[in-house]
Amino acid sequence: MKHLFRLLAAAIVTLWSLAAIAAPIEITDDSGRTIIFDKPLKRAVVFNRYNAEFIRAVAGMDVIVGVDSWVTRDPTYWPNLKEGMLVGEGQREPNYEAIIAQEPDVVIFPRNGSWQEAIKTLEPFDIPVVVLTGWDVLKHVSNITSFGKMFDAEEKAARLNEFYTGNMALLKERLEGVERKDVYLEEKTPYRSVLRGSGWHDMIEAAGGRNIFEDVDIDTQPKERGSVHNHEVDPEAILKAQPDMIVKLQLGSYPLHPQSFTKAFFEELEARPGFDEVPAVKNGEVYHMNYYLAGGCSKMIGALSIAKWLYPDRFEDIDPDAVMKTWLEDFQGVTYPGRYWTKISELEAGQ
Repeated sequence: MKHLFRLLAAAIVTLWSLAAIAAPIEITDDSGRTIIFDKPLKRAVVFNRYNAEFIRAVAGMDVIVGVDSWVTRDPTYWPNLKEGMLVGEGQREPNYEAIIAQEPDVVIFPRNGSWQEAIKTLEPFDIPVVVLTGWDVLKHVSNITSFGKMFDAEEKAARLNEFYTGNMALLKERLEGVERKDVYLEEKTPYRSVLRGSGWHDMIEAAGGRNIFEDVDIDTQPKERGSVHNHEVDPEAILKAQPDMIVKLQLGSYPLHPQSFTKAFFEELEARPGFDEVPAVKNGEVYHMNYYLAGGCSKMIGALSIAKWLYPDRFEDIDPDAVMKTWLEDFQGVTYPGRYWTKISELEAGQ
């Protein structure tokens, strides 16, 4: 009888184990759909560099079998890319023939990519589409948690979330009660900035700054002025706002830009009519910031950097560059090449 009980107990444990192994993976994506997978995913086509970074951080490069041109344009940052992995000129121009050829378990788009079209096109091939938006800083934790579930990498996902939430909590604590300073963030093209609804706007807010264009309603603007992420603004509006700080985004490049690249920007900025009277220019609070730093880990590292520039007394013991080094070396598996930003007053002083 005891032997029979032992056999029954063993059988129950085995069934429980099998049930755990076979437990479905359920996520809810940015489209509001609940998607269920019967096993962890091994092959993913990924659109948007931020999504690719997070999957590399959580599950490694082996699971990524296809990427768009935003990833392939910087091969030194993605040394594991192989020939044939390009599956689109961007998140809105997927090459479906190339996608299908990769035989992926899943295709991942951000919500501003061509996911609706992809669902219809790939459905006959039984290829599921998931909408997760790596650039949305407000969805960082849920995005990483979903990636951890999908790729059976929940422990690494939890570690990445801890890295992110710990630094965001530090920002919130140090900035409590601060009187917000005005920030003009300029995209690569002169007189193009960001509005509420952009991840760059959220980055400025997280840093304790006030985006000087935060009150512009995109719905009232002519379409030709652009989106919330890259919006044409009037020079007069910048001068009127008298920003305390100007942050100019550099073209994203994993290798550091030469100093001459930054010097040319500072000279162009100082030559703009009326800018010599802007507090940010007069006080030397103008920064040239590489996209890789600004966008690092859901723009958390960009926010940490801007917060230290705005309120140095509150962040005297914090080194955002060291946080960037951790992001690149511990989570992306690439070498930290050096500081990704320059301050105008340092360049003028020959530092």
